Amino acid sequence: MVSGGIGRGVRAEEAGERRRVVITGLGAVTAAGLSAADFWAALCEGRVCTSPLTAFEASRPAAAGQLPDTWQGPSGAPEWLLARMDRASQLALDAAIQAQTDARIEFNQQNAFVVGAVTGIAHPGAGQGWAGLGSGLSGASLGLDIAGPVLTVSMGGASGIGAIALAAQMIRSGLVRAALAIGAEAPLRPEVWDAYEASALLDPGDDPRAQRPFDVNRRGMILAEGAAALMLEDRQLAAQRGVHIYAEVGGEAMTAGPMGDGFAPTDIEIARRATGDALLGGEVSPSDIDVVVAAGLGSGPGDERETDIIERAFGRRTLDMYAATVSPNVGYTVGASGALSALAAAQIVDQRRIPPHATHEEEDIACKLGFVRESVEDRIVGAATAAYGTHGQNAALVLLPHIAQAGDELPVVIN
Repeated sequence: MVSGGIGRGVRAEEAGERRRVVITGLGAVTAAGLSAADFWAALCEGRVCTSPLTAFEASRPAAAGQLPDTWQGPSGAPEWLLARMDRASQLALDAAIQAQTDARIEFNQQNAFVVGAVTGIAHPGAGQGWAGLGSGLSGASLGLDIAGPVLTVSMGGASGIGAIALAAQMIRSGLVRAALAIGAEAPLRPEVWDAYEASALLDPGDDPRAQRPFDVNRRGMILAEGAAALMLEDRQLAAQRGVHIYAEVGGEAMTAGPMGDGFAPTDIEIARRATGDALLGGEVSPSDIDVVVAAGLGSGPGDERETDIIERAFGRRTLDMYAATVSPNVGYTVGASGALSALAAAQIVDQRRIPPHATHEEEDIACKLGFVRESVEDRIVGAATAAYGTHGQNAALVLLPHIAQAGDELPVVIN
């Protein structure tokens, strides 16, 4: 890895100017494969990667998003460390290592105190679940050598984007110069599965294969495991390091409403406020958003409510916007879902490519969004994504293309 040269001596933003945050590294482990590149390829190819459930014996035939059998855990992590971590924690660490490597940034005992991490998860494992999520990320001699703030948040399905929002805000506040934002979930356990089934959230079909959000024939979720990580940095630091910048975080926001009936999103107007606040915070007009990456929960009430939220947030612009969603490809990964949607949005902005909806066959007139049947290349000015928890939590993110500026090539100054 190339040393990141992170230091407190990096030139600060002009007084009163909002600090800018960019994405410089991506990592993912999903049913589509063991890297962010595998995940993006599956999206662009419209590949369905869910399969018959084998993680445990369910009461009926079922499908799930399961990691390939070739996954052996985080690369390079010592056995004693992995022994302290449950499966979700290991997924988080794997994705985080990938994102750090992709960003070409190195943490050490000198700069580790200006680096943080936020991990979002909805269903931590028993025992070491909560503690394990941080054990592979924190400590100047452990894992990724992060010695700044290391947080875990639980916001149901909004956990992944919530983690990104908090990581971005830590950088904007000047608390850290860089932060890993991670969403991770390993829900393929009988107790979690049974809870979703009892809530009538899972596809009840006798031979389910894939999630079909926004389609008139949708029947519910295909539960899945996975993780996604994004390396966020102060824009000045990233530009001066000369690394590739996938996208700029234009705005981020979180809201919370009533629990409702258990189908997320629970309150349409409060959920819309999250997207509205993300746009407002970054001074981004709804007309500047070309793509929305939808959560795609796959339930009747959920998809209709999400469509309503998008229409309220973007008005007539909705008719001209592209739409995408990742759940048909890899299943619904709960706490990781928003982070995977954000990763997809970053790639959409960077590659100027809109992936197809992999399972969309018959349009529901109550869910008319701009999904495409084949991958499309087009000019992209901005992308938005949001995620929702069944207890009323909402989180939204706006991503913009990064535009180089004069002075970006200046060397980093370290005190």
